[in-house]
Amino acid sequence: MQEFLLINQEEISSILDMETVITAVEKAYALKVSGQAELFPIVCHEFKDEDSEFDIKSGSMDGAGVFGMKLVSAFYENDAYGLPRLMGTILVFDRKTGQLKSMMDGTLITNMRTGAAGGVGAKYLARPDSETVLLLGTGAQGMPLLRATLQVMKHIKRIIVANVHTSGKASEFAKNAAAEFGMEVEAVETLADLERAVRSSDIILTATPSKEAIIQADWVKPGTHLSCIGSDMEGKQELDVDLIAKAKTFADDLNQVISVGECEKAVKQGLLKPENITEIGQVILGNAPGRENDEEITIFDSTGIGLQDLMTAAMIADKAKEKNIGTSLKI
Repeated sequence: MQEFLLINQEEISSILDMETVITAVEKAYALKVSGQAELFPIVCHEFKDEDSEFDIKSGSMDGAGVFGMKLVSAFYENDAYGLPRLMGTILVFDRKTGQLKSMMDGTLITNMRTGAAGGVGAKYLARPDSETVLLLGTGAQGMPLLRATLQVMKHIKRIIVANVHTSGKASEFAKNAAAEFGMEVEAVETLADLERAVRSSDIILTATPSKEAIIQADWVKPGTHLSCIGSDMEGKQELDVDLIAKAKTFADDLNQVISVGECEKAVKQGLLKPENITEIGQVILGNAPGRENDEEITIFDSTGIGLQDLMTAAMIADKAKEKNIGTSLKI
């Protein structure tokens, strides 16, 4: 019989904050490149309706004493049912005994750790004096991306939010963002306005399910940083491959970014060599340089790895136990 802690989304929300998640994501990246964590092959499936998909991300973290998995699904028509597009479940097991330690809702964790990853990319790769941030995409991961980026980048004065495919979404998102962050947020809903926004931005965050390049290479000014989280399955693409070819590129996991990430098409077309991609964990540990001058264009290709979820979930489980939060169950 196994006894484990069941933690729901409301309980997670009561004990989880972006600072904790950023710390968890950084630690996961560092443990991975230092050989104290192992990432297992990702499982992806896109249903025939092309409006729904799921993936399983898993791994082991000897450095944290856990292993486990997360199944997350994306159902893009769920707005019509009053349900979130993204849903997930995380299982955390004890690395020493193999026993199930905790089971928890993964939806909030997924959104927050995905946003935190983009923030980590900006923290280590953007120009410290960056003032203008552009968010492309107004889904569930958009706000966490902004929260994380504003937490680590202290000189942001201007926010632009873009959605060029669904009328009204950017304006609605911008209104909510302005209320939360206490600054004016510009909404962009046309490609012409998007081009102007890209040309004026210091940091660009992309979070769309696009399968065609939206941001073109000649729009991006020298010194820009891009944190890209939308491409997490084969065939997805948000950036022009010529932009990736001329930028300095970083990854959460090398194998994933060349098979399912933003780097996939550039690598397949011979425009980017895998050996020229640096894992962000090496930058965090000081083993490899990040941005080396103010003119470089840097890209962080964040496909999302199970270690981010595991580290965040392990921290949540510890906090929940300390605060007597959650439900103890036996199976």
